[in-house]
Amino acid sequence: MIEINKIYNEDCMITLQKIPDNFVDLIVTSPPYNINIDYDVYNDSMKWNDYLEWISTWMTECYRVLNPSGRICINHYINFMDNIDRVSRFPLMDIRTIQEDIGFNVHKLVVWNDITRKKQTAWGSWLSASAPYINTPFEGVLISYKEQWKKTYKGKSTINKEDFMEGVGGVWNMGTVKGKTKACFPERLPEMCIRLLTYENDLIYDPFSGSGTSAKVAKDLNRKFIGSEISKEYCKISNERLI
Repeated sequence: MIEINKIYNEDCMITLQKIPDNFVDLIVTSPPYNINIDYDVYNDSMKWNDYLEWISTWMTECYRVLNPSGRICINHYINFMDNIDRVSRFPLMDIRTIQEDIGFNVHKLVVWNDITRKKQTAWGSWLSASAPYINTPFEGVLISYKEQWKKTYKGKSTINKEDFMEGVGGVWNMGTVKGKTKACFPERLPEMCIRLLTYENDLIYDPFSGSGTSAKVAKDLNRKFIGSEISKEYCKISNERLI
């Protein structure tokens, strides 16, 4: 049996093979975006089809480990320019297709607005229809589930009225994190997913744990957690945050 409340310093596929079927209540993660970020032990610049095949591989295992009413939240860009092929990509649309092929039921796409983002400075053809640059300044959280949306068991919810209303409203406003690592996303993001979609003592898994944000939030919210992270540096940062 896998040890819980631990971040494993290994590839998520190794961790996933240790997790029993129907074991996890919520997966919340932000996988590498394939935008050529200089990670220490990961190539973030694949051909797009190779990237999607990689996503399909680990997401198939995620489907297996979720319980029948388990949910999955994937944070990614809505739209961006592919650095290799120089074409416009829509990652969450591709991920939706992958999930449906695996057997997931797609529930909703949440848009989250980075309130700390700098104002747009690239306009393209200014005040002209010639070639205006259309910006997409949002990311998204694709929320899906395994077999049924309504939970198959009862538990204690911990979300307040204000967060619930924002959570179901579909637009989440939050600031990004300025930190020393390339693996930070705002604590508010996993917090919203965990409060909205799980009970106390539910088990949260993050296959790309990074600096341990999902695990830290899960612990703070009285949930159990498992994380996978291939970088020793980020695992060290995670463990320091979890003390």
